[in-house]
Amino acid sequence: MVEDKLETMGKYKIFNKKISGPFTIPAGLVTTEVSTLEKIANEIPEIGILTTKSIGPEPREGNREPIIAQYSPFSFINAVGLTNPGVEEFRKRISKIKIPPDKFLLTSIFGSNEKEFKEVAEKLVELTDGFELNISCPHSDKYGQAVGQDNAIVEKITKSIVSLGKPVFVKISPNLDVKETVKAAIRGGVSGITAINTKGPELYKYRVEGGWRPVLSNKVGGVSGKAILELGLTSVNKIRELTDLPIIACGGISTKAEVERYKEAGANFFGIGSALSGMNTEEIKQYFHDLLINLEEGTNNAASLLKEKLNMDYQKYTV
Repeated sequence: MVEDKLETMGKYKIFNKKISGPFTIPAGLVTTEVSTLEKIANEIPEIGILTTKSIGPEPREGNREPIIAQYSPFSFINAVGLTNPGVEEFRKRISKIKIPPDKFLLTSIFGSNEKEFKEVAEKLVELTDGFELNISCPHSDKYGQAVGQDNAIVEKITKSIVSLGKPVFVKISPNLDVKETVKAAIRGGVSGITAINTKGPELYKYRVEGGWRPVLSNKVGGVSGKAILELGLTSVNKIRELTDLPIIACGGISTKAEVERYKEAGANFFGIGSALSGMNTEEIKQYFHDLLINLEEGTNNAASLLKEKLNMDYQKYTV
């Protein structure tokens, strides 16, 4: 039986660490800057797990704009391109901020092979509470899903990072065989699972004079938000059938209804990203405050803060 995590504030736990709340903001646009991460850490108690942007061995500028677009309410396509300052610069930045003791710092890392993953992890191991292995980004040539599609490599990378002595989460792709990926991670000694990353890659185009043009500069991208809710729920359910390890659920959460569905599927913690689109800092703070109260009291006022935009004239293309 999965332990009920939706308890009174201050009683949440991940491994042996008490944390301030059951939520995280998944690795992505919101957590790109360390200064933003610090602000979240100090001003939003409902967020107990601080997940960083994915960090690699070298700086990456990523893709040029546009890198994200909303194609239906609370559903997005993005291809950020693993933008990050590189592990050396990130180490300098993260070492300068103070993380409250009731937060679990989960550092997302990526590489093209076991050597690169370990190179990044070794430089950050003293500064983090745990690692999240990004083996699931769907729109990079040699990173993310390109690595995660080989279960022998998944096992090898997991085992390598686990050997450093910090808890390790593996972030799962919904585009691969979820159960087989999780089994490989378990063989490697993984501590927990994050599910899911974006779906795809997919291609969306918008109408221009004389035809259609790709929405993103990268042409294809990963789909996030409400569009992958059911896929996320199915994936979490499959994972829970295999293991009692902690699960961080991501994909389509915006109100207490989705949190409760993920909890029923077996999730312990809940990542919310796309639903924050359009909110300012104060609205994000209020949103998480209200959402936790909604879960405890059965109300639903957090939904009033969501910014539903009109659909744009996008058309999905098969890649």
